[in-house]
Amino acid sequence: MKRSILVLVLLLLGLCIWAGGQQQPAMQNKEAEMGGFDWRRYDGQSIHFLANNNPVGQLIDKYSDEFTALTGIDVTISLFSEQQYRQRRQTIFQARSDEVDVYMSLVSRQGMLFERAGWYEPIMPFVNNPSLTSPDYDFNDFGAGVIDSKTVNGILTGIPVNIEGPILYYRTDVFEECGLDKPSSLTGLVDLAEKLKQCHPDLIPYASRGLAPALPYTFSNFLHNFGGEYQGPDGKSNLSSPEGIKAIDLYAKLMREYGPEGGINYSFPQLTAVNTNGQAGMVFESSNEFGKVMATEARQTDTDLMVLPPGPAGSTPVVIGWELSMSPFSSKKNLAWYFIQWATSKEMQVKLALDGLAPPRDSVWDSPEFQSWLNEVAVRRQWTDALSELAATGSSILAPQIVLQPEARQIIGDQVGSVILGEATAEKATQIADEQINRLIEQSQ
Repeated sequence: MKRSILVLVLLLLGLCIWAGGQQQPAMQNKEAEMGGFDWRRYDGQSIHFLANNNPVGQLIDKYSDEFTALTGIDVTISLFSEQQYRQRRQTIFQARSDEVDVYMSLVSRQGMLFERAGWYEPIMPFVNNPSLTSPDYDFNDFGAGVIDSKTVNGILTGIPVNIEGPILYYRTDVFEECGLDKPSSLTGLVDLAEKLKQCHPDLIPYASRGLAPALPYTFSNFLHNFGGEYQGPDGKSNLSSPEGIKAIDLYAKLMREYGPEGGINYSFPQLTAVNTNGQAGMVFESSNEFGKVMATEARQTDTDLMVLPPGPAGSTPVVIGWELSMSPFSSKKNLAWYFIQWATSKEMQVKLALDGLAPPRDSVWDSPEFQSWLNEVAVRRQWTDALSELAATGSSILAPQIVLQPEARQIIGDQVGSVILGEATAEKATQIADEQINRLIEQSQ
């Protein structure tokens, strides 16, 4: 009898210990709610940041030791090339794994899909918790428009870390040598490229994206400037409109006749390489790459920047921005929020801006450090002028606005690519694209 009672007591004690361990995260949250903010609250713990190996991910990685010094939290950062990053992220989320705590997201690309799948942890509860958010974070410094762009169905999906868009880099020394004026019209790019080809046969006249998943980022500028839209009034795919056909024809002609060899595989790494090395007369690529390109001293004096010249319908450039989001499957959400707020704080945003990453915070643009940096080199002002124009007049529509947008972008890239390679006419390619995208639209409803 006494033995049975002893066994029962031990079992109950084990259950209590197990329950206490299971409730630890909740107890941590309660502790955070009750105490004041403390950067060292989670000293000695660790988190995992899954990042795209682009300037955003690379620069946060560059400064991550400062986060550990501030908080005592160790950070494992996994950087993957863009396609590998997307695949890895999807695999982890589909498995509902707690492997990742913080990740990079583009709402303009996957916001609807991720929100529907439940792959975003809502951020506002963390922002509004004074025990978890530093009193000098100043969330309102981002501005309502920037925050609205990261909100899907009323949920703030992450905190913006930059603003960006494709801009035209062109060699002023080569233009002067060849007697050419700066680009002034979209359709005039062909004439400029032809003259560059004749004048400087050793240079690539024009370079932009050809890799299918990445191509809509730059192609959409052409579509907007021709007055085209991805979807018509009936909600169906509208690439086969006269404007869409003209946009694809021009984009493909520039890449096919004046672009780099193997340009069908080009995305931002390859474009940055030919731009930095001075191998191209004109390069249409991300504003994010400005810091890397201008790290070469020669480019600071022989390269000017501008938004893509206007087309028949004027100028509507692409403008988007990365954000840092929290995995809903993370078991360390409070730590994840510490990392996000550090990376998007005023202090860090100034540092990122000085490395050529355009800040989403209003105060950074007027900070003494950033203004001093801009005044050091003339082309930096051109960069900010172009970004101001992107922010004021740009569009974040890079594909049909549907849940299956990543798949739609792949179709767009594949079909524009077929015209670049001379495998199809723009008329045939847009017909195929419309048929395939309309099937996606039906699946998304």
